[in-house]
Amino acid sequence: MDVGSPKRGKIHKGKSVADEGTAMSEQAINDRQWENLPTNCLVDIFQKLSLHDLTLGVPFVCKSWYEASLDPSCWKILDFRTIDPRPGSEFTEKFKHEYRLDKYQFRGFLNFLIRRSCKLAILLIHPPSQRIPINDLVYILKECPKLDIYNPPLSVKNPGLMRKFILTVHETILRRASYEFM
Repeated sequence: MDVGSPKRGKIHKGKSVADEGTAMSEQAINDRQWENLPTNCLVDIFQKLSLHDLTLGVPFVCKSWYEASLDPSCWKILDFRTIDPRPGSEFTEKFKHEYRLDKYQFRGFLNFLIRRSCKLAILLIHPPSQRIPINDLVYILKECPKLDIYNPPLSVKNPGLMRKFILTVHETILRRASYEFM
């Protein structure tokens, strides 16, 4: 046997066993495609994606990815560090384009997130560089009863503290406004 020549299997009907194995494995690889993954596997992957990817990427790949992205567990953590939700930003312009919207309002975007999470969102990560009006924060807190707000780099060791603080401040503002009208 020549040391430099590749080893081949037995020949059956013009093909070697090695060639048949290679053809079968290539067929198996071609049959395994991302869109054919079970939905629960896709959901597990999508839970780890950024809000940007989850809103502007995943739903537009294929039907199975879109359907998996509708699972509320993909929307439990709303991390605003990867997006700029202010009107006119690059993110909002792409969002308007992809969802075929004539106009964009932050409250509408919050409604989108609330619907996708089925009101089960548990954490909104709010970077200090962004200003979200207190009325919008109160709105999403009331719509998602288990939602808490984390504002990095401030580390809050008491879960629910930001939620309680925002709701208390809002109630104080409302009471003060009602006293002014009396």
